[in-house]
Amino acid sequence: MNPWRSFKCGLLALALVLPYSLEAKVTVKEILNNEQQQAKDSSEHAEQSTLPGNEVATNEHPIIDEFNRQTPRSAMQGYLHAAHQRDFERAAHYLDFRNLLLQAQAMNHAELAHTLYLVLNRTLWVDTQALSNHPAGSRNEPVPSYRDLVGEIDTSRGAVQILLQRVPGDTPGNYIWKVSNATVNQVPFLRQEFGYSQAGEWLYRHLPHGAFLGVELWQWVYYSLNLLAFLLIACLSTRIFLYLLLRAKADVSQPAKALVTGPLCFLLGIVLARTFSSEANSTLATRAIFEGATLLILAWTWFLLKVVDVIRLRLTLRLQRNNNTQAEFLLRPAGNVVKILLTLIALLVWFENLGFSATTLIAGLGIGGLALALAAQKSVENIIGAITLYASAPVKVGQVCRVGRYFGVVEEIGLRATRMRTLERSVIHIANAKFVDMEIENISERERIAYRPDIVLERSTQHQVLAQLLEQIREILEQHQDIADQPCRVRLSGFVPRGIKIDVLSYAQTTDFDYYLHIVESLNLQIIECLNRLGIALAAPEPLSFAKL
Repeated sequence: MNPWRSFKCGLLALALVLPYSLEAKVTVKEILNNEQQQAKDSSEHAEQSTLPGNEVATNEHPIIDEFNRQTPRSAMQGYLHAAHQRDFERAAHYLDFRNLLLQAQAMNHAELAHTLYLVLNRTLWVDTQALSNHPAGSRNEPVPSYRDLVGEIDTSRGAVQILLQRVPGDTPGNYIWKVSNATVNQVPFLRQEFGYSQAGEWLYRHLPHGAFLGVELWQWVYYSLNLLAFLLIACLSTRIFLYLLLRAKADVSQPAKALVTGPLCFLLGIVLARTFSSEANSTLATRAIFEGATLLILAWTWFLLKVVDVIRLRLTLRLQRNNNTQAEFLLRPAGNVVKILLTLIALLVWFENLGFSATTLIAGLGIGGLALALAAQKSVENIIGAITLYASAPVKVGQVCRVGRYFGVVEEIGLRATRMRTLERSVIHIANAKFVDMEIENISERERIAYRPDIVLERSTQHQVLAQLLEQIREILEQHQDIADQPCRVRLSGFVPRGIKIDVLSYAQTTDFDYYLHIVESLNLQIIECLNRLGIALAAPEPLSFAKL
């Protein structure tokens, strides 16, 4: 099988992975909203903690609690705030340790609070605003009235409920909310199910505390090293593959080599990292960042842009072999249009992947989009003008033409303007929308070039001598091998103020302007020789007239 064809089939198979690789359960938008909500919750929690006695009024009597556990919402906010600050001794005050099983009793209180926080980070987004802010809790949930449901975690044994429970407070007669002992009893099992690996645990305990976009510093380090390892594997794999292609003497161009060693290597590394990276140290935030397809979209965009270059090069070589130069020059603006479309699609997919609605974003542009369309009106006209020039082809790149008052060689027909180089070697750019409406004289399209010398004789020229001159000029044109037989006309056309005018109409059978000048020079010398031999003088030029000042 052709190695290059196998390579293209491999690219197609890799492309089929893209739709499935873009799926992410949690988006970056949700992470940002969650961080804002946590900051707001922390602020509310701090404000409530400063209230005198931390009292929440009820119909019966006020609830007093130093840890602000009066409602399900405030209790969960307090626990998350303490755990986020890694103050697990304080976080333990938000857990109910009554009637625990032996496995849970084997862990100290801070460790139980710590482990539960790690499990929540890996499995469940806690929306504290959805929790009840009433001391009695929510009455509309499928749990007992003294409990509130925070969420459920899917495990190998089935769903595990994360519950808050109303329990007696430290002050007689007061009731507060804590994480239910039914949930705390599940923490040892949840640690086995969702605990970090040994490497992750070591990094977590030894690297400084800090987070960006919900991902902690040790996780950035871990996954960056992980990605680097897979990129090295991809780099080695693509170079081995390229070596095998070259050994098989496949027709691989330089842009194709750059495609394999550059964007394909990067794309393969990203796909390998997404496919084979361990889930042991991932959290919902890391899945949103590292599996949120930002790097994948970047890799695919880079790869597809380079594919456009490779395809354009191969089509250019094919068109050159077929001598189709006009279509060849159309490939450059067409390739630019394809690249722009690919980039726009990548941006829209990226916005969708971040959690923002691309359609809503486009619709929200509104007046801005209209203003942009009006501003781009000329650009669109120029692009349409470029398409018109390539479709109707009044001129082609490399041809000599006269456009309006400009005369020169067409060097490029771009998306915005056509570039011409004049005989003075200066460069002129004419907007395509204007170019197509101008009078265009294509000099290079001539199949032959006219020879029409301006011959005016003195009025004193004798009749017999004039007849001989006409006959000799006819013979010169008819005997010249580069002058067409028809039309070939030499006539006494009439009288002008300067004298007697002879009309000569013939065509040199060439389109090479330099060779045409050689033919004209030869003919002019022969005509001058006839004039000298017959003693005929050319009429003097008309005197210049100057306007009176």
